[in-house]
Amino acid sequence: MTVIVLALDALDAGLVDYFDLDSFRLASSGDLGTFAHTQDLPYTPEVWATVATGLHPEEHGITGGGTSEWDNPVLEGLSRISGRLDESTRGTLGKVVRSRTGERERIGRTDAESIFDAESAVVHNWPGVADGRPLQRAWDLMNAVAEGMSRSEFERELFGQCAQQFAWAREMLRHPVSIAGVHIHALDAAGHAYADDEDALRHAYARVGEFVEETVDALEDGDDLLLLSDHGMRTEFYPPDAGKNPATHSWRAYASATTDTRPESVFDVRDWVDAHVSDTRVERENDEGGETIDVPEDHLRELGYLD
Repeated sequence: MTVIVLALDALDAGLVDYFDLDSFRLASSGDLGTFAHTQDLPYTPEVWATVATGLHPEEHGITGGGTSEWDNPVLEGLSRISGRLDESTRGTLGKVVRSRTGERERIGRTDAESIFDAESAVVHNWPGVADGRPLQRAWDLMNAVAEGMSRSEFERELFGQCAQQFAWAREMLRHPVSIAGVHIHALDAAGHAYADDEDALRHAYARVGEFVEETVDALEDGDDLLLLSDHGMRTEFYPPDAGKNPATHSWRAYASATTDTRPESVFDVRDWVDAHVSDTRVERENDEGGETIDVPEDHLRELGYLD
């Protein structure tokens, strides 16, 4: 049995209620405590690394000043200096550097143990822990919108990526996996793009909600689903945000679970997941982790796949 952890970046507790979307309201749902470290508002890589490890950024090492990694030591130093800038500004500067040098920053990875180091746990695109390229692609889309990308192209690219990530989570339910975690940046990108467009952001929430419902429908007995966000997103149309810099992060992080309980804080998630995995042990086919596959190595070498 499997615990699916969907990291829905910028899923805003207030907007879930404002849009009245039951798709995000599982058996237990509500506000999730979050934090800010190097910036005034919660910062994506810092918080998600904390969710996975249960540690403060000073312990897991993924911070606004140490999130990006460059092969060039000069660019690495500049990246650390720019660590307190917001994501949009950092993204713009990163694009300039890429165009001038041909180099691209990488999302840093913590050396600390995380929930995804557990037996038979798997992870896809988790800032600070796993491959950060899908997150970088979402950031690129946000910059492209600022430069005039059409709404139709933006949504095609954004929801296309989102569909792939949700499909990965559903596929993991078919395998002997204890924990499957995936980070999905669609609502953050849409929140930045549509902070002044209620209908467009409502549509984005509804579309992501449909993906959540498909995942719920794929659960079998003993499987659990946990939805999390690292922060919310201020908008022009949500009354509590009036005059508070729309398109910036809010403190309204959210958690929702198919169980009777949910984490109360981003620092609690690792313990919460560990407790639920202890009740949903994966059945192994044998002590080595299942049947092995006989690969015709000589034939693969002939085809050039192996050295």
